[in-house]
Amino acid sequence: MKQENRFVAQLFHFLAPFVDMSKDLFICIDGGAAKHHAGLEFGPLLDPDVPDLWFSLVGHDYPIGIEAKIIEDHYISVRRGQLLAWRTQGTGAYQPKFWVASNRNLSEFYCWHHEDVRSKLDGSKSIGDNIKLSLRKTPMRYQSDSLPGLALFILSHAKTKLPTSI
Repeated sequence: MKQENRFVAQLFHFLAPFVDMSKDLFICIDGGAAKHHAGLEFGPLLDPDVPDLWFSLVGHDYPIGIEAKIIEDHYISVRRGQLLAWRTQGTGAYQPKFWVASNRNLSEFYCWHHEDVRSKLDGSKSIGDNIKLSLRKTPMRYQSDSLPGLALFILSHAKTKLPTSI
């Protein structure tokens, strides 16, 4: 299992008791499958660029998205579709609320709000399929060696009203 998928699975383990299972729940949707199924009549996906976790918390009216990355030397990798969908002028239906990252050993955890990362997406001139973004000068909202702590940060900073980015 890729480290990013392991990270998402372990984070979801801590979030799962608070997820409203009667609403849409998308976890690590494969990019190829998402492209194949997005926008189809009666299909669950509106567009193929979905954060690694997309769910509603119990008692919340609107879903939140969490994009997870493995960070190396302050860089994360973003797919071109994500970059275009989640920019300020992006038309993505599933813009993340949180960006989380871990080192490859899954022993350090970081979190940014989407608006913190959006300027990096806006400023990228890259045209490749996979784009490296530096988060070196992007202030973190959370940093710890505790994955349960990261989950608690997300739960305590999730909002119940409609975010302006959807």
